[in-house]
Amino acid sequence: MAFRRTALGLALVSVVVLPSCTAESAVPAQAPTVAFPRTSAGAATWAPWPSALHDARHSGAAATAGPARGTVRWRRRLEGPVTPGPVVGEDGTIYVASNGGVLHALDPADGHDRWTYDAKRPIGGDLSISPLVLPDGTILFPNADELVALSAAGKPLWTQTLPGRVTSPVSADGRRVYVGTGDGTVSAVDTAAAGDHRLVWSVDTGSASYGSVVTDGRGRVYTTADSSLVAIDDRGGSAAVAWRADPHDDLTEVSAGLAPDGTVLLGTNGHDEWAYHPDGTPAWRAPRVITYSSPAVTATGLAYVADHSGQVHVLDAGSGREKTHYGPIGAQIWSSTVLDRDYRVYFGGQNGHAYGFDRGGARLFDVDLGGKADSYPALTGDGFLVIGSRNGFVTAIG
Repeated sequence: MAFRRTALGLALVSVVVLPSCTAESAVPAQAPTVAFPRTSAGAATWAPWPSALHDARHSGAAATAGPARGTVRWRRRLEGPVTPGPVVGEDGTIYVASNGGVLHALDPADGHDRWTYDAKRPIGGDLSISPLVLPDGTILFPNADELVALSAAGKPLWTQTLPGRVTSPVSADGRRVYVGTGDGTVSAVDTAAAGDHRLVWSVDTGSASYGSVVTDGRGRVYTTADSSLVAIDDRGGSAAVAWRADPHDDLTEVSAGLAPDGTVLLGTNGHDEWAYHPDGTPAWRAPRVITYSSPAVTATGLAYVADHSGQVHVLDAGSGREKTHYGPIGAQIWSSTVLDRDYRVYFGGQNGHAYGFDRGGARLFDVDLGGKADSYPALTGDGFLVIGSRNGFVTAIG
């Protein structure tokens, strides 16, 4: 593995404005008007967007405002497809990797490299896997079968080898980190202020997993494995499977979403979206088209589910009742949906476009990324949407 710094002037950056539909040219609403909560869709975390889908519950929702126009702030080309999802540190630094196995720390103002870390292990596939920024500034970079810890300056601190391809790590308290791997193993890693770590426990679910773990921060951890949802209880120094639910609705290739009341959502390649109570009993099922997009569940209990029909469905997380929808956009949606505090909705499509909608269904923008969007986007603290695409670009829209 190698670490290198990149001079600010050497970064490949172009500032452009791509065709878009702004608020002035918004199209009529596609869905019925609903009464949204008056409180913010997202809760504050220690950084604007420290992990995949914002937080350990996968709320996908920021506590700040996102873009209302499709102006492109900057575009930055990396050394490979940008399937991994970006995250944002406390100082605004954007951390995003390419499938080439290089993690970039980007200046949010212009997309130049502040530093890079080359793991020398290119990755492929269409799973959007994000780093995790801890409260002390440490970055945990998932690369192949390793979780690599880097300082805020990009210096390697430690490496933890795991039994399969590492997915997006999460943490509720910034100290205990949960991480899953492609073989279905879930592990707990304790981090320390001195820059060290300890592998506390690992649990093998016995099935292949394509999703990242989620946690309620009180010892309950969920992962998706094969076609199942698996609940694991953290007992401090050990852990055990609490229950396993299999709706037998084809394979699940996405992460779970966790509502504030404990309801956990499961998307599949079948015909339905499924939800379970914390004790493993079924809560509800909702008809959907195949989904490769992990659900986002807001702090106010709304579940956003995107699917192959090119629509984003908004469900009541407690009952499964559909409240409204966005689209269709005329293409499948693999990118996850993210939201700002005011319930503006953002996502990318397999047609290579990034979209923004206001909560009433009016389209705010339609930006051509030039390549398919598998990447799970992030929202910065100063109101920009950051999204990767398969043509190797990272684009900041605001």
